[in-house]
Amino acid sequence: MGRQRATRAVSSKRDIQPWRMAPSPTLLIRAPACTRAGLVTDLQRAAGNAAVCRLLTEPHRPSPSVHGGGPNVSLHGDTTAEYDGGISKWAPKSVKRATGCTECLDDDPCVHAVGTFSVAYHANVTITMPDVPDGLTECQQRRVRAFLRDVLAPHEREHARRFHTYDGTTTHRVDFTGCGMSALQEHLQSIHDNEEATRHSAADSHSAAIDPFNRPIDLDCQD
Repeated sequence: MGRQRATRAVSSKRDIQPWRMAPSPTLLIRAPACTRAGLVTDLQRAAGNAAVCRLLTEPHRPSPSVHGGGPNVSLHGDTTAEYDGGISKWAPKSVKRATGCTECLDDDPCVHAVGTFSVAYHANVTITMPDVPDGLTECQQRRVRAFLRDVLAPHEREHARRFHTYDGTTTHRVDFTGCGMSALQEHLQSIHDNEEATRHSAADSHSAAIDPFNRPIDLDCQD
């Protein structure tokens, strides 16, 4: 699976009394209703609602399922791309006062600029592979590891390769006439923004084209 990732950091602080021990998720889940209500109330007072939510939410664990008469498991990787937005460089050859502009202010006189505008793009790509599920025999574990190595890993690397089509450096010859350097800057920024959006969208679409990817692993084997 390939996707573009956006990250956001959130921080929080809580004063938790050091002598109050939080009950385990198993205790909370298995306790009788009346007892559980009291435990949850105590935990809310000690650690807050967020801690209660985290304790009562058990982590997802992939597990074998039955399909087509035999056990199998379906695993997915996660490949993400973070685009740097491009780093631009303006190399002027000449910038001169000019005529032919209309309605220029005194602070932004008409100029004629000739030069080269280049933009370097790069994507940081991260591949995350799943673990071998619990509860499998040695034979089944070998089949899962072979799938991860020979089937899923190449698929995720192909996502990475496609995301990296965003990478590269473009060069534009600029011959611009307009009202002052601010107008030149707006012109260059427009070139950058339009090109970056196109490269970004193209890389995302190129990666998405090889999904969905669903390959069940046949676990019908014996040691």
